[in-house]
Parts: sequence; structure tokens; C-alpha cells
Amino acid sequence: MTFSVLMVCTGNICRSPMAEGFLRHRLPPFLQSEVTVRSAGTHGLHGNRAEPLAVRAASAHGVDISDHRARILDASLIRSADLVLAMERYHLDKINDLLFFRCKYALLLGKFDERREIPEIEDPYGLAFDAYQTCANEITACMPGLIDYIRQKVRAKSS
Repeated sequence: MTFSVLMVCTGNICRSPMAEGFLRHRLPPFLQSEVTVRSAGTHGLHGNRAEPLAVRAASAHGVDISDHRARILDASLIRSADLVLAMERYHLDKINDLLFFRCKYALLLGKFDERREIPEIEDPYGLAFDAYQTCANEITACMPGLIDYIRQKVRAKSS
């Protein structure tokens, strides 16, 4: 039985594809067969490629997201996930609207970086490359805490 993670942002061309790629890349080998990672956007530009500057920022971290294709968030994607990670509170509201009740397994990704004062990860879309670099750095800073959390959830789910 696998543990499913869904990353959510607005267009599914910047933040959530980077987060999806970074998590896949950083999962320890023993979790790779236990965890699936997907992404979607609240206003997903369905079928679009990842923003070239996001691809470049991810590549600087050793992660290739060039094959990414955007998809729009829907209730079935949310229900099929064990953990939904949003970039902004607005995304949490959209997730909850799609389910008609509060999604108890939806969290802000930024909460997994204890050093962050604000758990939202800002959208770099339309900005210069340095905004994408900052965004990528913020997302990667969340990965150790997120992977620990997933490790605990996978253990609990399998016992």
C-alpha cells in the first residue's frame, strides 16, 4: 500500500512541480517504492509544461522537471491523496471548497521548515529568475521535515 502526496499551487507550472520533483528526488531509497508524488493547480493550466525558469531553478538543485505537464486540481485527486501540501492559504480554501468540508490532511508545505515565520511560499510566476531561485530554496528547506513526517505516516499506515 502506497502513501500518496499531492502538491498544490495555482497554475501547476512553478511551485508545485518543483516541490513534486524535489520530494521525489530526496526521498530515501526505502521510501521510494512506498510513496507516490503528484501535483496539480487550483487554476491549473492543463497540459502546459513547467515554466522554463522553474525548470532552470529545479535543475540548479539537480532535479529535472522538464517533462512535467500541468493538471487541474479536482476532488478525486484530493481524495486519492494521503497528504495534500498547499503553497498558500488560498489553495487550502480551494481544496476545502472542492470537498465541501475541511480536508484534515491538507497542510501548508512551508510548515515543514521550522525556521519560517510565514508558512506560505510565494508565487514566482512572472518575476525574474532570482524569485524562482528563492522559491526553490524555500521548497528544498521544507524537504527534511516533510520527509520525516512522511516516514512517520508511512510507518503508521503500514502497521
